[in-house]
Amino acid sequence: MSNWLLDDDASTENWLLSDNDEDTEYNAFRSATTGFIESAIGAGDELDATIRLLSGEAQNWGQAIGQSRAELKAFEDANPNASMVINTMGFGAGLFIPGAGIAKIAQAGTKLDRALKVGGLGAAEGAVYGFLSGEGENRVTSAGIGAVAGGALGGLSGAYLTKNTDEINKATRLLDAQTYKGKGSYIGGEEGFRNVGRAKESSRPGVTYETSTAGREAQSIQEDAIIVERPKGESGTIGSVFLSTKDWLERNVGVRAAKLAEDAEVMVRHDQREIDEIFDTEFLTAAELFDSNKGLKTLALRMNKSIKKDERVSWEDFTAAARTTEEKAIVRKLEEQVKTLQGLDFVRQSDVDYFPTKAIEKAGSKVVNPDIYDNPIVALKEYAEDVSASRALAARFDVDTKNLRAPNPDVGESRLNIVIEAIEKEAKKQGASTDVAANLGNGLRSQFVASKKGGNTVGAVARRVTSAALLANPMNAILNIAEGVTAPIYQNGVLAWSKTLPKAILSTLNSELGVRNKGWISNKELGLDKDFMGEIANAGKKAMGDTADAASLTKLFQKAVPGIDVLNKTLYKYSGVQTVNRMGQELLSNSAVQRGMDLANDGSEKALAKLRKHDGMRGLTESEFKSTVRALKDKNLSNPYIINFAGAALNKWQPVSASTMPKAFHDNPNGRMAYSMLSYMNKQMNSLRNDVGLNILRAQEKGLNSKEGAEAIKLAMLNSAKYAGIFGVAAGVWDDYRKTLDLTNDKTLEKLMTPEGVSSALMNQLASNMSSGILNIRAEEYGGMPVEPIPAPISAGFRLGSGLFTAGKRAYTGADDPLTPLLRAGQTYMPGLANIDRVMRMTAGERLLTDD
Repeated sequence: MSNWLLDDDASTENWLLSDNDEDTEYNAFRSATTGFIESAIGAGDELDATIRLLSGEAQNWGQAIGQSRAELKAFEDANPNASMVINTMGFGAGLFIPGAGIAKIAQAGTKLDRALKVGGLGAAEGAVYGFLSGEGENRVTSAGIGAVAGGALGGLSGAYLTKNTDEINKATRLLDAQTYKGKGSYIGGEEGFRNVGRAKESSRPGVTYETSTAGREAQSIQEDAIIVERPKGESGTIGSVFLSTKDWLERNVGVRAAKLAEDAEVMVRHDQREIDEIFDTEFLTAAELFDSNKGLKTLALRMNKSIKKDERVSWEDFTAAARTTEEKAIVRKLEEQVKTLQGLDFVRQSDVDYFPTKAIEKAGSKVVNPDIYDNPIVALKEYAEDVSASRALAARFDVDTKNLRAPNPDVGESRLNIVIEAIEKEAKKQGASTDVAANLGNGLRSQFVASKKGGNTVGAVARRVTSAALLANPMNAILNIAEGVTAPIYQNGVLAWSKTLPKAILSTLNSELGVRNKGWISNKELGLDKDFMGEIANAGKKAMGDTADAASLTKLFQKAVPGIDVLNKTLYKYSGVQTVNRMGQELLSNSAVQRGMDLANDGSEKALAKLRKHDGMRGLTESEFKSTVRALKDKNLSNPYIINFAGAALNKWQPVSASTMPKAFHDNPNGRMAYSMLSYMNKQMNSLRNDVGLNILRAQEKGLNSKEGAEAIKLAMLNSAKYAGIFGVAAGVWDDYRKTLDLTNDKTLEKLMTPEGVSSALMNQLASNMSSGILNIRAEEYGGMPVEPIPAPISAGFRLGSGLFTAGKRAYTGADDPLTPLLRAGQTYMPGLANIDRVMRMTAGERLLTDD
């Protein structure tokens, strides 16, 4: 910070000595902004003084800085509470802004020189902040701690974030030697394929070979040649557990391939939502007919080439067996549907008439009862979904399906797997290494195949029951309102969000309005309007494994689980969580489209450059980008390019699809409960990694004194400040505010709206989001632990089991109130009871069954 006492033309109006502070006039907004920037980076008054000089408000620097500081002090004196909140918010934002002084360090010199220079600056800044944050005698201690921390971090930054000429040249040579292959190809995209090894896939055995017999590629041996190491950097277990499937594909294959997979899923979800609509309406009567008429079901099951010829049924036989006019019309509609699907299917059927089947039990013999097969309509729907999904995936990856092999019926292989196999081969043709092509197949199988597989029934029920008990309540609905503000503004800005808000309110009040409005992309358009279970808005009934869970139910649960699902959905609906969740998602996707339309209509080079960097555009080719821009200009919201754009923008912040969930979530169905109620925080962690972490790494790789490095660190600073302000302060304060509505605790608005309260809210929010929900720094306030490795469903099971055991023990020994332990656990973890308990805590300040 500049010293105004040493300026040649220092003003005689020394604000430190003036006794006229009370009479100083100020602009509240300007002074508030100055205070925020001053708290964040320590340069608010200098920036304001610079503006005063440039605008002619002040004649010299001394006068300018004096005016700025005097007005800031007057504002703080007149508005102490507002000032404290602004300073706290600025401090929170500053936590994420790398020291601005680093950028001023000389661009030459050794790492030691740069480390000493930046370390000294960091120590000085750390000491100043430490001293100013301390009180009384503690100022000296705080200054010492700040100096040590600032010096250490500053030294590391100087050594690793700036590079001299030799280092830049060496890095460039190494990058040239390891250039990604497949640049400009359809699957590789502009950046090409990643140069990494093969990530582990349990279903793929490794391949060994004798190195001495391998073909030679080298044609010249030079002592000064760059040593290109064996490709590495592929994701391990940690990457599979924490990275979203899209981020995993970006890291192990490439940005373009990840984008194609994401778009394909949006296309699949959109198409399968239409399939749901058809089967839930036009074929509902047919499903009821097969349930009530075992004879017709038997005929449908005999329409297969595996049946003996003398028992095999044709469509003509099927039609003749239909007794009533209604039955004949149903059979005719089924024949049309099956033959249409056969025409779209790349697997060519024989000349024998065909109707798909789905066994729910093993046959055991060659002569079986029709009861071991599911309703023929269920089988037909799955056939339609498989054909539709495989065509969409092949189309987005530009793979010709004409000559693909047929699936292996002995292992129940899907058409999707055949298409993925073809995509692998095509990626290798376009320049991907064998390992990277294998990674692509690995990721696609997780996203499109494994994600549909369900775990055991107990795990599925536990996830649903726990999430409904803990999340389906008005308190959580109030919390989720913030999602309609934070992510849309962070991604698309206040202007686009404000333009979207009126329609969002109308759509929230009437979901059908959003569906019918041509100027609005509803969740239904994106295939996200069904089967919301609290944590994940499923893309149709199969997308995240719910149908697969249901299909694996034992007879014991066949009646119980549907009832539990009905209860859970009712709780989500009437608690407001389902409505608010939809509002947040539609606000995000539509504000992205609004932002896209604004930039497209602007059409300037600067506007289009911003549009290219939007989350919805990342990974597109130039021709695809131009097609999307044209669609945005035309406001054609039914255009597939805009649907994909909106879906990608939504995926960035909301865990609504397979691409947004970690790869391990899909690959380990029985381990999915480990992600219960953590999916949103995991998405936050992935977004922070992309927007801040990867940009910092890029700046380190390129050097701050290179154009690419400077741009990367600029983005990191901007994104970190935005994140701290929006997701840290705003979301954190809102979260703490809704806790004040629980009358059974001692949270009050007065305590929240203090510097300590805002700072606590900020740190709690950031700690949770940055750790993917693993760290809860306030857990001890509620009797928990800061790091709780036990998933919520298992913890709930333990507590309910312990409550039941203790209640039985107390009843046996004749203790007073034997049911209290069980009631205490039930009012927290049992759907229905837990939800009523939450409402009572908000309205009456009492618990439902017990006082604690």
